Amino acid sequence: MERAKIELYKTRTFSEKLNDTIGFMRESWRTQLKYFIYLMLPCSIVLAFFLNHFFSGYMSLIMAVQNVGDPRSDVGSFLLNAGAMLIAFMVTYALLIALVYALVRLYRARGEDRLKNLTTEELKPELMFCLRRSCMLMLATIVIAIVVLLVFGGLMAGAFVINPGFGLMSLMLLYIALLVVALPMMLVTPIYMLEDDISIIPAFQKAFHLGIPTWGGIFAVVFVLGIIASIIQTVTMGPWYILFIVKMVFTLSNDLDGSFTSSIFYTFAEYITCVLQCLGMLFSSVLTIVGLTIQYGHAADKIDGVGVVEKIEQFDEFDNF
Repeated sequence: MERAKIELYKTRTFSEKLNDTIGFMRESWRTQLKYFIYLMLPCSIVLAFFLNHFFSGYMSLIMAVQNVGDPRSDVGSFLLNAGAMLIAFMVTYALLIALVYALVRLYRARGEDRLKNLTTEELKPELMFCLRRSCMLMLATIVIAIVVLLVFGGLMAGAFVINPGFGLMSLMLLYIALLVVALPMMLVTPIYMLEDDISIIPAFQKAFHLGIPTWGGIFAVVFVLGIIASIIQTVTMGPWYILFIVKMVFTLSNDLDGSFTSSIFYTFAEYITCVLQCLGMLFSSVLTIVGLTIQYGHAADKIDGVGVVEKIEQFDEFDNF
């Protein structure tokens, strides 16, 4: 028996949020997995390349410091690898967000067909639309984060200059305030990706409007799905982590030359397991993205009654026939 179609804008209990999150990923999972592999496997291959280079540079930096050498060239290489890895991760995550929300939008738009027999020609326009919006949102978030850090960093510096005790208390209060605000801001992505007529700043305002009254729900969803995601990441990261630790032990013991950890086979195994780790990290991120989307639908219906309005509009369309 086919499961009833998941409605986005619907007030839910906590268990219903988890059930609909898992239900969406389980429904038409072959289609979702196919496009996930198509897009995320190449990204994981590139990301693993930069990730391995980053940690190789990290070990080289440790060796330079340990041997009391000149670490400046190693520091430059380390920072270059870190920057390349960060850019690769940002591009990959923007594409992941675009893919997830393109599938969500098509799931809602295709009626009872949902994601069955979805073709690349159908996916491409939605994917490109969502990719543009995810890139714009990511750039805006980076700019806003830099401005916030500069402003609050200046305020904290001034507070510590005036009185160290006052500065420490202000820092603790700031941390609590950022925690309170950060969770509602997680709804910015589903708002901006699913509401075509909203711009970036109003999306942040609406996230605050929907997120503060449902703060506990956001926290619970992120916490539980975070535990599940961390289990997935631990399983997929395990092989690469073991290989990395073994290589680090040999490196720190100055026994890297001639050891099996410098062989082509070991390097290739380390790279393949890193690709697996990146895929696991991205897959676990999908779980959190879908969960936050379900939470957004719950908040939008509970606070603004969007689900009721949507049903009235659908009834009016039916009445016009």
